[in-house]
Amino acid sequence: MEIVNFFEKMSGRWFSQRTTHALSTQQSKAGKSDLEVDFLSADASEVKALCESAAVSISPLCGLKIHQSSTVEGDTNPKSLTTLLVPLSAEKSSENDQLNGAFVRSAQLGQSPQKGTYNLDDEVLTITTETEEATSTERLWFINDNLRMRTGITELSSGLRIASFCSEIRLG
Repeated sequence: MEIVNFFEKMSGRWFSQRTTHALSTQQSKAGKSDLEVDFLSADASEVKALCESAAVSISPLCGLKIHQSSTVEGDTNPKSLTTLLVPLSAEKSSENDQLNGAFVRSAQLGQSPQKGTYNLDDEVLTITTETEEATSTERLWFINDNLRMRTGITELSSGLRIASFCSEIRLG
């Protein structure tokens, strides 16, 4: 599977249930999100604008615009966030058919876009982002077209490690 096909498969409306666990404090929290995921072509204006702002010279392959509305256990105020994720041209490993590449992601208001790497191996997408504050690795895979799983590990520069697991169901 190519990264563009994987991203196309991710588009749609999703309901996500999440458990987050802080490994050092042994505290867990549950949450849920409504996700609206739009597939964008490589020549979409938003994709081009993000690549320009990140000073990316590698060709974009496509884009995903992800709007997330989330609630976390113990917090009654929903949080909304929109992210744009753009995979850049990739290389296929001749040894094992892995697809490796770079990506750029829109950041929080007032921050520079984030850059990272991705790996698509046996239909499992692994995304890694490293900043001064944290290193994050996220894995996504489909059980079937309407059910996907997502795991993540984030290690903050303070040493705090946070693990998460999401199950996501496609809506209508």
